[in-house]
Amino acid sequence: MSGATPRRTLVTGADTDLGRAFVRRLHAAGDELVLAGGERAALEALADELSGPRPEVLPGDLADELDLDLVVRRLLTGTRPIDLLVVGPAPPSTRALPEAGVAEVRAALDRSAGAVLALLRAALPGMISRRHPGPGGAITVTGPAGYLPVPGPAGLDGAAQAYIGMLTEALAHTFSRDGLALTTVCPTPPHVEKERWRLAGAMPLHVAPPDADAVAAAALADHAAGRALCVPGVGPRALVGVSRLVPFPAVRVAAGLRRGSLPQALRGRRGPRGARPAGTALVTGGSSGIGATYAEHLASAGHDLVLVARDAIRLEDVADRLRAQAVRVDVLVADLATAAGRARVAERVAAPERPIDLLVNNAGFATAGEFVDTDPAALRANYEVNMAAVLELTAAALPGMVARGRGDIVNISSVAGFLPGRGSVYSAGKSYVTALSRTLALTLVDTGVRVMALCPGYTRTEFHARLGQERSGPEWLWMDADEVVAEGMADLEAGKAVSVPGAVYKTIVGVTRVMPRALLRALAARSASGRG
Repeated sequence: MSGATPRRTLVTGADTDLGRAFVRRLHAAGDELVLAGGERAALEALADELSGPRPEVLPGDLADELDLDLVVRRLLTGTRPIDLLVVGPAPPSTRALPEAGVAEVRAALDRSAGAVLALLRAALPGMISRRHPGPGGAITVTGPAGYLPVPGPAGLDGAAQAYIGMLTEALAHTFSRDGLALTTVCPTPPHVEKERWRLAGAMPLHVAPPDADAVAAAALADHAAGRALCVPGVGPRALVGVSRLVPFPAVRVAAGLRRGSLPQALRGRRGPRGARPAGTALVTGGSSGIGATYAEHLASAGHDLVLVARDAIRLEDVADRLRAQAVRVDVLVADLATAAGRARVAERVAAPERPIDLLVNNAGFATAGEFVDTDPAALRANYEVNMAAVLELTAAALPGMVARGRGDIVNISSVAGFLPGRGSVYSAGKSYVTALSRTLALTLVDTGVRVMALCPGYTRTEFHARLGQERSGPEWLWMDADEVVAEGMADLEAGKAVSVPGAVYKTIVGVTRVMPRALLRALAARSASGRG
């Protein structure tokens, strides 16, 4: 730390081993501290341990709206303002889908990704105006599963970590010009059994669990140096470095080795293949764009439909047009940005009568403007629709699908999820959707259930017009929604977990695998549209 005014730092997760390590190092450097965490007794004991002025203590569960708001209000206060935010690790999940319930997985997402979003939005505007030379900014915590998918509970946490890492890296490039440093640190999980981390739950990688103090020291050093990504240790650094080079079928093979022989594992490099019999499909965002196009393709294949959207008039218009194809079409008017709307749709998804055979999580939107200029309520709505709704509806669908031994889930993601767009929660949210789809594809092996992320690039829909943006770029970058859906449906039948329609976008995604992360951030920031 430098400067005449001590840096004031708020640390969440201060009751964890890594959180305590951050606190002790920051205290030794002379920072004034605010400690937040779930266990009041642990926070009080840590505060008592430190010499000098006693730190503030903010106990609470960041998955609880009121407890999170307490920390947000502390970040917003102009009295004793916060210069550095350290968002410590969230508690690890203990159960995976489909065993875990909707409330359980939602709380885990809120403690990690939801908390990071709210805290960064509250902290950054004031930090920009103060520009503490400490430096100011933020440090977040991810993990290897955020870069290389694994099955089970760790995979669910990894999807949230993919979001945290992508958002932090995107904001790091954006706010470096404002004198702030944002760093995401990626330690090997400290609870790794027998000091090794398993690739896809199968191939043991002998990567020793990190010493919390060493991780904190490395993160603070890289933050001071302005680095966006910190991976302590040679082994973990190599793992994260090569993670983008590993094709997902190879990850599936690695997972298959734990269950059987090499020939069996090789046969499992893709999910179940072939077309499913026509059943009932539920499509969110079904009133326009890719959602409406999906509904048209499914109706032509003989599927009955449940269409979900906010706009009742447009929804009925689409439904009336599709009923002419002699299929049943129900409409469900719901706003997925609200808990009541998501609950209504989840109830229909889980209903045993006319069970849902195919769930298309298509609803989503982007926000215009820079991150710190976007209304926190709009950012929260984006999180609820683009991420939480996907998780909750998937969690509602899976128990029935697994019990029946068949079912498909298509999550509409985006090529943007592979690129850390300029200050963009949209790119980060889509990275979560893709990561969630991959981990579920690994988790649900041998259940008969397929999960796929469809990642289109520029598509001729209303998406950009709703942002007040005109189409940009050469015409050959743009695809019709019919092309996107047709290729996505073919890839689902081919057993793929990720579908990137179009040769141009397959090439772009392939290039991102080999491009250095710093260069990728710079290019993505230059080409970004400024979506928040």
